[in-house]
Amino acid sequence: MRVVRRSHQLSAKRPRLSGVSICLFAVLLGSGIGCASAQDAAATAAQPRAESRSDAKESPDTASQNTVPATAPDLAPDLAPPDNAADQRPALLGKLNALGLTGSLRSGYWSSNRLYDDRGNIGTASTWLKLDKRFENGLGVFAEAYGGREDFRSDGNGVTRVREAYLDARAGALDFRLGQQIIAWGRADRLNPTDNLTPRDSRLLAADVDEDRFGSLAAKASWNLDAHTSLTGVWLPEFRPNRIFLRSGFSEVIPNGSRNWALKLDQSGKAVDWSVSYYDGYDLSGDLSASYVFRHYRTRVIGFDTATTRGAWRFALESAYTRTEDPDGTLAYVKNPFVYTVLGIERDFGNNTSGIVQLFNRRVMHHQTPSAAEQLHAILTSQLDRDQNGVSVRVAKKWWNETLETELSGSALLERRGYLIRPRLSYAWSDQIKLLAGYEYFDGSSNTLYGLLKRNRLLFTELRYFF
Repeated sequence: MRVVRRSHQLSAKRPRLSGVSICLFAVLLGSGIGCASAQDAAATAAQPRAESRSDAKESPDTASQNTVPATAPDLAPDLAPPDNAADQRPALLGKLNALGLTGSLRSGYWSSNRLYDDRGNIGTASTWLKLDKRFENGLGVFAEAYGGREDFRSDGNGVTRVREAYLDARAGALDFRLGQQIIAWGRADRLNPTDNLTPRDSRLLAADVDEDRFGSLAAKASWNLDAHTSLTGVWLPEFRPNRIFLRSGFSEVIPNGSRNWALKLDQSGKAVDWSVSYYDGYDLSGDLSASYVFRHYRTRVIGFDTATTRGAWRFALESAYTRTEDPDGTLAYVKNPFVYTVLGIERDFGNNTSGIVQLFNRRVMHHQTPSAAEQLHAILTSQLDRDQNGVSVRVAKKWWNETLETELSGSALLERRGYLIRPRLSYAWSDQIKLLAGYEYFDGSSNTLYGLLKRNRLLFTELRYFF
């Protein structure tokens, strides 16, 4: 075991909002440098490589358009100036793109960070790079990394990470992948009980959903039994947990065991898609002890998911049973076994408008009312009550020939007062320039996770230049 101490001091008072410029890209905006097409640019925005990642679910921002027939866009004037990216592409960038290297430069303003402190008015700048290259012999190379600054002040946070770096190959009916990789399982929308293999960083100031994911070292092999069915095995020789805020005085013990593995039988491309999976390894989310130490215990997770499309409707069901190291529910600071289930109904309303409603339930086995000392652990692990019921909603629409995308999403608990509201928009000014903005509003009683996150309410804007 290795003990990692990560803590953040609380400021006395959150600074008042002041106009913070995000003009670091002014030179880029005026340069007229052309790059990849809009489709290439969207692909660089930290989305998984769909053609080779058979285990990754669809991007939440495009899932509804992929599952039901698209309709004609609304007829509004095209506000973006026309681009001839192929004609304007500089020779150096053209050579880099030909080698499979793409990326983006980003700058933004955030009214708060995600460190559960009182710091606000944060300027950010970062570079995201992606290498995606396949050779004639069938061997593929994929890597994605970012580096930058979260907060320009002298004591601000520098961030750098290799999200993925792996080789993949095919031999007959077998697909292989070796290296640091993101393995995302599940068919529900953003709430995935079977997604237990690779972690997220909830502290990262990322404007897009799923950009907080990062990979773990893994060996993955998939046997394609037929055109629609595959059997996948995964071994993770290292364990990387979810990264969350740690208040002052909190610490974390990260296990270094290599016995983490998973199996999944999957069917995709038929009238009904489904999978069954099993994971045996450490829990990505820790348990908080009485001495404020997060510890990661072993779990065994049996899960399944299924989804089908009927006309403009899509239905999805995903559920998993997690057996913890406290199977009888007698240990105060270890999760009890639980069942987590999500039922989703999605509809395409035409005119580039879609909506989805999901109901979720967590059922805790051998539940006992926690004491006052145990309550924070119970809140963080969603085990304060025997049943935690909630609903999530998302409505999305594209405008102006799909250059403007708007979304309103949120979730709420049904028994206790706690909820999240998240409006978001993105506007593609050109093939190279994209603007994003959003707001995350948490509220609720102090005995809910939503209530604990009230300090992390934030407004953000971000400008991206793709190359």
